[in-house]
Amino acid sequence: MTLERLLRQRSFLFTPASRLDRLEKARKSGADRVVIDLEDGVGTEEKGQARAAVQSLLKDLGDDAARALALRINALSTSDGIRDMHALLECGRWPGMLVLPKVESSREIVQIRSIARELGRSPILMVILETAIGIDQATRILRGCGSDTLVGYGSADHTAETRGSMGAAALAWARGHIINACAAARLPAVDGVFLDYRDTDGLKQEARLVRELGFSGKIAIHPSQIATINAAFTPTKADAELARAMIEAARTARSGAFSFNGKMVDEPVLAQARRTLQAYQEDL
Repeated sequence: MTLERLLRQRSFLFTPASRLDRLEKARKSGADRVVIDLEDGVGTEEKGQARAAVQSLLKDLGDDAARALALRINALSTSDGIRDMHALLECGRWPGMLVLPKVESSREIVQIRSIARELGRSPILMVILETAIGIDQATRILRGCGSDTLVGYGSADHTAETRGSMGAAALAWARGHIINACAAARLPAVDGVFLDYRDTDGLKQEARLVRELGFSGKIAIHPSQIATINAAFTPTKADAELARAMIEAARTARSGAFSFNGKMVDEPVLAQARRTLQAYQEDL
């Protein structure tokens, strides 16, 4: 999948593997990707049963339906993560995306890619950076990740480790660090969860903030959050019209930099306008 198509993945709805009865509702939510969760969403005593349920589901699904799903396994440094991989190895069908939590080394990514390649699989990977070590090593981890990779920020786990809050100021450094590492590696970045799923205004404000930072999407924990997230990361008609007018003005400008609506515009600003217009046209 190209970078442009990955950037159009705006919303990721996590649903517990122990509650696959919720899967149909999740599919109808409008999320760009539904993620079946074997990690934090499943209690320790339920993991074996949940793993077997996911294995059965994947075997029963058609190829297209399986490719539309994502699966978050447990960290590869844990016994449950190894069991998750064994279950996938025994399964005749894989999801289209694997979500790797608590990544702290590029070796974990290489390991998954190697296993998948041996089986003739090529899933998209979402690498979750959510530990102090993982975020500190973000640039090194993401270097050479491969184009079929997204990067998620696990803000809840990260702040549990740092003992900070999940307010904008407390998350600012980690978000900025991840965005910069992703830009250097040319990978899309997806922001973490907004825990109060009843606070639509708060979610809208946070989604707008992280979009301005450079994130291309956000993780959701409830179907009611999807419409707000999708709207925040989708250019409006007004955005597209402004971008189109700026591009037209550039064609008639006599120099590389020119004034448009009282602001100076040069090539980096035009590049952003072209991306906005392209994204809007793709969503029509």
